[in-house]
Amino acid sequence: MRTVDEAAELARQRQRLAPVGSRDRKAAGVAAVLLDGARTHAGARRLLDQHRLPAELRDTVLALLDDLATPPPEPDTPPDTP
Repeated sequence: MRTVDEAAELARQRQRLAPVGSRDRKAAGVAAVLLDGARTHAGARRLLDQHRLPAELRDTVLALLDDLATPPPEPDTPPDTP
């Protein structure tokens, strides 16, 4: 699992890369703020529950928080050859 600080930085990167005005950009901004204000990933979700957001944006933020908490898969390493 990524740390909350790592996840917040990734959220800020996604916000910068998303098209201006898009739902993804808004969701990434919300996720970054939530992660900056929380000590844990669960805490960020609890903070989200305290705010009123449109349902589709809330769903996007929740999916993004899940995605940011999960580290990328390890690359497959080729077998050792003698």
